[in-house]
Amino acid sequence: MNATPQLYVLDGSSYIYRAYYGVRDLATSGGMPTNAVFGFTRMLLALLQENRPDHFAVVFDPPREETFRREIYPDYKAHRDAMPTDLVSQLPYIRRILQALNIPVLEAPGFEADDVIATLARRSAAEGIQVTVVTGDKDLMQIVGDKIGLLDTMKDLRCGPREVVDRFGVPPELVPDVLGLAGDAADNIPGVPGIGEKTAAGLVRRFGSLEGVLEWRSLVNGKQRRENLRAHADQARLSKTLATVRHDVPLELSLADLQRRTANLPVLVPLLRELEFAALELAFTPPPPGVVEIYCDGSGTDSGPGGYGVILRYGESEKELSGFEPAATSQRMELTAAIRGLEALQKPSSLRVFSDSQYLVRGMSEWLAGWKRTGRLEEPDALKNQDLWQRLAALSANHKVSWEWVRGHDGHPFNERCDRLAKRAAEAGMRAAEESARAAHEAREREKKESVTPLPVAPAKPVPVGVGEETAYEADADGQLLLC
Repeated sequence: MNATPQLYVLDGSSYIYRAYYGVRDLATSGGMPTNAVFGFTRMLLALLQENRPDHFAVVFDPPREETFRREIYPDYKAHRDAMPTDLVSQLPYIRRILQALNIPVLEAPGFEADDVIATLARRSAAEGIQVTVVTGDKDLMQIVGDKIGLLDTMKDLRCGPREVVDRFGVPPELVPDVLGLAGDAADNIPGVPGIGEKTAAGLVRRFGSLEGVLEWRSLVNGKQRRENLRAHADQARLSKTLATVRHDVPLELSLADLQRRTANLPVLVPLLRELEFAALELAFTPPPPGVVEIYCDGSGTDSGPGGYGVILRYGESEKELSGFEPAATSQRMELTAAIRGLEALQKPSSLRVFSDSQYLVRGMSEWLAGWKRTGRLEEPDALKNQDLWQRLAALSANHKVSWEWVRGHDGHPFNERCDRLAKRAAEAGMRAAEESARAAHEAREREKKESVTPLPVAPAKPVPVGVGEETAYEADADGQLLLC
């Protein structure tokens, strides 16, 4: 459990479209399209496993024609195409997946998902909850605050107040003012003609708000710009209203309603089989009784830094391990990952070790016996990575181990998680090494400056100043001297 309760709120509509366009040409053997369901479920699973929030909810949009923004501005989002037919048919399955996962789904008639998210986020933050909104929608940057942040899982980027200023040039609370002036083509919000985001941000910073810009438009540079601000003042105000998310959506739920619960496996597993999602079914199927599963992967280069990622599973429990090596090949990191997994075990066990490295799997299941028989395992320099093979042989001797190969980067849930763990560990290790090297360099530079002994300064000798002859200048009629 986190020290501060964590609430993650997912912009469900955004995730659905990302899944639909990110995974193509996937269907059941009967021809039913399933690409959006598969992509959505896989991204959702990764989000929950990597962040493990205490509370979670998914928010969906109503039909765009049924929102208050369309009532006050009929052209709002009117230019967007209708949802593709093969996506519409998948929406009921996405809802069934969420229901089987025991994940609350939130909607509010007349309001968009952004309004529901903003209301829930502000209310929860006021109660001391740390809120993370999972979305790629820039409009929600306006709700960022001390206890509210954004997470874009596609770019693996988190957004706080500083990132909002970097993106819009103004703090979160003034984002609607910028959009009111600049408009938003994605939502068909008109704004003021001739004013883009950069200009709008500069004006809002200078005059404090959209109303300040309109009030002091006579001080704005450019005759045409001043005229546009005068002629389209009401349109700017309307645009700000359209761009501003609401915080007053009536939501009849408590934080306890959003607490994470375990999946309803008797419902979920048959549904995954109906959709023919064998890989996702694996993610929710616990190991056989008495068996520990170890998934491992390494990430390295021929001569550079590397990382490893490991997942151990026993019953309903999971444990993640990851680490960094400053210099290692891909092969050494694959072997290191397996070693770290075996080292984490406290007692002899029945194991199934999975890896996408044939080098590791064939080495342990096929080659090791021959190396032992011929003495190559102990003969100095007889094997590449001999130190790691010896360590693996010693560790595996304590257990009953089955070494199994899985196809890498093919939608396998645990292999992909291990790969992400390994790459992130490598990146974090490189950053730490760079920071350490920089700090050491700065320390050496300080020592050099402090160790330099200043040369003694000889006392200045008085230098006689020569006295020149006085020069007499003629005077002007008004008494001033003629100096030239």
